[in-house]
Amino acid sequence: MQRDEAGAYYEAQRLAARARASGQAGEFVHWAKVAAEVARISPHSHLDIAVVQAIVDDETWRRRASRSYDD
Repeated sequence: MQRDEAGAYYEAQRLAARARASGQAGEFVHWAKVAAEVARISPHSHLDIAVVQAIVDDETWRRRASRSYDD
């Protein structure tokens, strides 16, 4: 995390969004807490809500696309 604080935050957000989209509540809570902790202890990471929204949109789209592919 020390080398790429923003990357660690966004990766935790991506994993939280992926877990949420797939219905894994426990995993979602875990990764949401990880993202919150990274944001809390990282004064150098510049967190952009537009990036987080794009991550959520991407993971939601991926889940929907994989569901329609599976059908």
